Amino acid sequence: MSLATDPRDFCFSLIYVVDDNKKLAILAGASGIDLDHPAAPNEIPIGDERIWPIALLLNSHEIRIVKNLNNIESLPSGAWDCGPHTAAVVPIPISGPTGRAGVVIVGLNPYRQLDNSYTKFLKLTANQISTSIANAEAYENERRRAESLAELDRAKTTFFSNVSHEFRTFLTLMLGPLENMLSESKDDAHCEHLAQIEIVHRNGLRLLRLVNTLLDFSRIEAGRVQAVYQPIDLSAATAELASVFRSAMEAAGLEFIISCKPLSQPVYIDSEMWEKIVSNLLSNALKFTISGAVEVTLSEANNYAQLSVRDTGVGIPETELPRVFERFHRIEGTRGRTHEGTGIGLALVDELVRLHGGNVLVESQCDAGTVFTVQIPFGSKHLATGRIVEAAQAPASTLGVLPYIQEAMRWLPSTASDSQFLLKESANQDLTFLHGQEANHSQTARIVLADDNRDMREYVARLLAQSY
Repeated sequence: MSLATDPRDFCFSLIYVVDDNKKLAILAGASGIDLDHPAAPNEIPIGDERIWPIALLLNSHEIRIVKNLNNIESLPSGAWDCGPHTAAVVPIPISGPTGRAGVVIVGLNPYRQLDNSYTKFLKLTANQISTSIANAEAYENERRRAESLAELDRAKTTFFSNVSHEFRTFLTLMLGPLENMLSESKDDAHCEHLAQIEIVHRNGLRLLRLVNTLLDFSRIEAGRVQAVYQPIDLSAATAELASVFRSAMEAAGLEFIISCKPLSQPVYIDSEMWEKIVSNLLSNALKFTISGAVEVTLSEANNYAQLSVRDTGVGIPETELPRVFERFHRIEGTRGRTHEGTGIGLALVDELVRLHGGNVLVESQCDAGTVFTVQIPFGSKHLATGRIVEAAQAPASTLGVLPYIQEAMRWLPSTASDSQFLLKESANQDLTFLHGQEANHSQTARIVLADDNRDMREYVARLLAQSY
């Protein structure tokens, strides 16, 4: 401690702070004196003044002088040839919300009178110690809080990992029999429950995709991602993945442009992760582009392979751009084909791109469109060697893209609109008021049904159409 650098004014020094229960004064620091010395006990009960008077000073700002130190054997003399005759017990004022009450005890210069200048110097020293204690307490509180948050984060990661794994098991056990029922029902032309089975199966697949995404996040956070990087023809792979979205884009009335130029060298990619990157960006573009075009380009930029997904959609407000890749963050009030979503698609893209040693950028302007740019470095020096497989590339697969396409198609108008569906169901109930004529049914109220989930819209319509 710095008091040790001034042995002339401080023959020895002791700093005591009061515990939270205000029952003990605990030794927090010492200089010029051994810690096992009788004058430097580790703890002093508040009220025990056999050695140092502490209790009376806790609510006081005055220095108390202790004389006749000759009764204490072997007190250190500091820079002098004889030990101190007196000691000053100086209260440490509480500084800020994190400060602690206490005292500093110093052996005074035996050859100097305790005048006003010396007293001011001691009080200044106590104030400096008070500030240091407050800073130390604040740092310690912040460290404990950071550890607590880290522990909560680890617990959250473990929870998501365990729960996602269990959910996936249950969903698989549900989807298997559902697929069997769906297959058998399609062979039965008179099956009355085919539509209901399709709804359950379709939404079960959507839930499974969401669970798998949460599981991906938990694996990334826990460092348990089983990535396998292979050199592939990224141009051909990206073009094939993007082309799967063409039917959905055209059904939405959008121009879809794919321009993937051949690259000068292979890019090391985990194929499944690249599927998720491309699929999330394209489904996001389709979701928020009401009219115009979506363009996918792949090119070289410096030492990067650069994927750009450009749209003419609703755009992102400038204030929201810094938070685009935050997980679970959603931009409220944005126009789109649906308001469904969890806010984890772009966050997952960012995480997966980082695992490839790359980065993802976004540029956007409201009502003008958005451009997402993914940059993946060439070569493999930036990747963990244990995850690299130097082998011939496997054929590109688009199986992982299908759930994104199936979900996107549900955002688009069906061949028979919802109103036509209502008319058909109403006809079975002879509710001719839906055609603009008065019905004979006793309940002729009309219901306007609006929901951004098409399955929910059709399900509720089917229930209501029996009576309204």
